[in-house]
Amino acid sequence: MAQHESADGLIIRTRDMGDHDRYLTVLTAEEGRMTLLAKGGRGIKGAQIPVSQLYTYANFEYYKRGDFKILKGGNPVEHFYGLSEDLDRLNLAAYFCEVAYELSDEGEPAADLLRLLLNSLHAVSRDLYPQEQIKAAFEIRAAALSGYAPDLFGCRQCKKTQSDLFYLDVMNGSLICPECLSRAGGAAQKGDYADELREAEILSRLPAPAVAALRYCLAAPLNRLFAFELAEEEDLLAFSKLTETYLLSHVGHGFESLRFYRELRGELPHKKEGT
Repeated sequence: MAQHESADGLIIRTRDMGDHDRYLTVLTAEEGRMTLLAKGGRGIKGAQIPVSQLYTYANFEYYKRGDFKILKGGNPVEHFYGLSEDLDRLNLAAYFCEVAYELSDEGEPAADLLRLLLNSLHAVSRDLYPQEQIKAAFEIRAAALSGYAPDLFGCRQCKKTQSDLFYLDVMNGSLICPECLSRAGGAAQKGDYADELREAEILSRLPAPAVAALRYCLAAPLNRLFAFELAEEEDLLAFSKLTETYLLSHVGHGFESLRFYRELRGELPHKKEGT
């Protein structure tokens, strides 16, 4: 007799099989990613339907058959319905889930990553903060959870901790002040989104408010992660672009969901067919 098991998790990816079935990729705290086969998960009724939809957080009941985990049913906890009220919210949620998929693995506990993702989806679905603010905090905290936290204590050369301006060496994850950069003969490259991230020194300009925001996002409790403020909109947009560059540079590639999010917001040209 098959042994029934259960796990709490969030559906971060779905893949339809045939006319009725669906594979669910679920991010859990204890086991990281797991794949469940929802038989009848694409139908219009049945025990699996409430726990077979993307962005659903639930307690999943399943049993093992060979190498497969078969969904038996479960109890939904949160559907994040607010995501469907706005296309930007949906696209940003897709990006968050794609990042979580990239940074997790099967059998590897992912409690902090799951909590970060749940808090971020909650903030987006309820429109609690500006999207760029939620996005930036998610990106830098996700990078930190994956072992890519930058050292923001102070300038890596002179150890100065306060300055009106720093530069962040993206690939090395360290700060350098303008004076030390000048003495080293360095020139800052613009940290920007690119289809291909090359192995090159990327120095991103960081005014004092952005440094403070970065330090906050790395140290804040997850339930207070988004409770910071950058008073000037251009500072917030620059901060979000920095965290995006930082995460993508360390992951080593871009994400289609992010490109789609940017395109629909008019921040990138639409990708032409066949390119």
